[in-house]
Amino acid sequence: MATSKVVLAVAVVCLSQACLGVGPTQVDSGATPISDCRQLDEPGRYELTRNLTTDVGQCLVVTASDVVVDGGGHAVRGEGRFGTAGVVVGSWERQTRNVTVRNLAVANWDDSVRATRVSNLRVDGVVARESRVGFALRAVTESVVSSATATRNSVYGVSLSDRSRSNRLRNVTATENALFGVHLVGDATNTTLTGVLTARNDHGVALVGSRNTTIRDSRAVSNRVAGIWSSAARGTRVTNTTLTNRLYGVALADGTTETTLDGNTVVGNAVGVRLRDSDRNRVLNNDVRNNRDGVLLIESDASLVARNDLRNNSRAVTLLSSDDGRVVENTLAGNERGVVVRRGSENVTVADN
Repeated sequence: MATSKVVLAVAVVCLSQACLGVGPTQVDSGATPISDCRQLDEPGRYELTRNLTTDVGQCLVVTASDVVVDGGGHAVRGEGRFGTAGVVVGSWERQTRNVTVRNLAVANWDDSVRATRVSNLRVDGVVARESRVGFALRAVTESVVSSATATRNSVYGVSLSDRSRSNRLRNVTATENALFGVHLVGDATNTTLTGVLTARNDHGVALVGSRNTTIRDSRAVSNRVAGIWSSAARGTRVTNTTLTNRLYGVALADGTTETTLDGNTVVGNAVGVRLRDSDRNRVLNNDVRNNRDGVLLIESDASLVARNDLRNNSRAVTLLSSDDGRVVENTLAGNERGVVVRRGSENVTVADN
């Protein structure tokens, strides 16, 4: 019986080492072993056999299509210099397809993982930390980042830019990044975030000029400014997401339009949902509680605020210089003030609340 206990303890320690990237793992017999930084210019499977610490500008550079890079639970660490990258996939000069990067920790680079002009990229079980950007995805299409972590990066955790389209972030954690946990910019289109946690960043998710983003079954909590910040974005849909942050649960600004916030929990923010200079958006079926302002519209026209449960806010719904809005069929309870229409708002319908 004592022998069984000892064997079990050793197994747990080994598993912990593999997860932390400090212990060796057995290389798949069909994989090419990697023990140093190198270019991967032939299709096939590659597996890292040890931790790498290097001062080179780029460590693992994938230039071929149809490549699998398995970190084997190891780590690739750089010196943090500007322009460097731990893992590089693709380039502006050449389209790359069907690349998988998995089971790897990447730290202390300008970009931990940098992908450019890649389609069908799969990033799974990768930790990107203490770099400028954790995952920098540029002109990436039809790709998936799953079960990944971006933490303590000095700018962004995950960034999709340069017309990246039809990508998915699934079960991604982005915490303690200086600016944005997840950043969509440069006409990033048709991005879906599912099961994403953004916490203790400046902003949890930042949408800047993005199109048709879906955020669902996620949590944006304990961020210093906003859980979701949207600037000049169009067609965003947020559902079944928890938003509890220091200033804003959701903040729409700068011409953001056609956003739907449906079925979310917006609790304990200074302002639960704020719209500023953002027309034709919808706030529906949300649980909005214990905020200073539940829903605040500033210079935002043609908004629909309907069927929300607004409870225990200082002000449930406030419209300032916002025309043609409809505030209808909401449940109001325990708020210090209900629906407030002020400062030149015209043609506003308030009914059945």
